[in-house]
Amino acid sequence: MKRWLFVGAAILIVGMYSVYFYVVGKDFAKGDLGPLGDFIGGNINPLLTFISVVLLIDTVVIQRITAEGAKVSEIEARKTIKQQSDLAAKQSFESSLFNLVSLCLNEAKNANIILKSGSYAGSQAFGKYIEVFETLMASQNKTDLLATLEELSSDALFDNLKNFSTAFKFVNDYAVPAEKENYISLVLTVMPTSLMQLLCVAHNHSKWPILLPFEKAGIFDRESLKIYLKHFA
Repeated sequence: MKRWLFVGAAILIVGMYSVYFYVVGKDFAKGDLGPLGDFIGGNINPLLTFISVVLLIDTVVIQRITAEGAKVSEIEARKTIKQQSDLAAKQSFESSLFNLVSLCLNEAKNANIILKSGSYAGSQAFGKYIEVFETLMASQNKTDLLATLEELSSDALFDNLKNFSTAFKFVNDYAVPAEKENYISLVLTVMPTSLMQLLCVAHNHSKWPILLPFEKAGIFDRESLKIYLKHFA
């Protein structure tokens, strides 16, 4: 566009000279230089002003396009940075949660209960906790059941529930709200079934503060646990 503008201006100037010299100024003399200057200036000045205005408008348009492009690039850069930040935060959270759950499972494997019938460890120990509890239910007051069970297990039940309580608290406090339910379900899935049953025992027969993160996570409102809660009431 600019090239054609200058070409047009040049053609126009040449045309004016041609008109003046070959039409108006056939008998050109030195005294005619003043009128010639007025003629040229009177025609070229408006033309140059017009060209300047066109170039100025063109410059403003280019600057606006550049500014809009920079704004779009900045928005995209911010989105990319936020996505990377969110991804890094998610990976850090999941890594911490994985390590925490791994620790819980390792501690659960080392749980131990010693009875007359023998020594039991891990998930087998938690299964024995359930058997002992159901036996005690028929012979003692409900308020004494959990205390007796803890004496037999050297507080292993409390310690293991406390470990998983920490994992659920971590999810409650730091998980992204939209993904919190997924993480809660994940931790609940890897939790040993017998320990989950004992969690319901503790919920029914104790006021342990470590149960609060489970309650906040809505564990006891799940249909899968309501059966245990009713059975161990």
